[in-house]
Amino acid sequence: MGEHRSRIFITASVLLIAGLAAGWGFISSRKEDAAFAPVGEISSVSAIQDNVELTHVSIATAENFAKQKIYVISASLKNVSAKPLRMAEVKMVFTDFDGKPIHEYSRKILERNQKPLLSGEQFRFEVRQENMPRGWNYRIPITEITKVGY
Repeated sequence: MGEHRSRIFITASVLLIAGLAAGWGFISSRKEDAAFAPVGEISSVSAIQDNVELTHVSIATAENFAKQKIYVISASLKNVSAKPLRMAEVKMVFTDFDGKPIHEYSRKILERNQKPLLSGEQFRFEVRQENMPRGWNYRIPITEITKVGY
């Protein structure tokens, strides 16, 4: 009788572990499918302004590990569209003391392999710059979202 209970317990444990492993594999493969699904990109300025908001743009100084001065530009991106935002790219234009552009920098701030930004959610991001252009006016760069993807 005791041997029969042991077999039932071992069989149930093996089935439970196999079920958990299969469920985990199914869930993780769906996440990977979502990460590799095509992203519909929007690069129209008016469409971007209707779908996302860029707020709280600021700049601060810090030091890296080599004790060099770096500049950290930070901002908040808010998804005001009805669809989850899967990708976003920002462009920063650094200007001189006359207001003329002297350096342009683009970077993806939200990648499609990251968790999507749902409708109404905000995402705080930082961009670090070490080698600033000569003649820069030490002001916050002109920052805009140039591309979004759903």
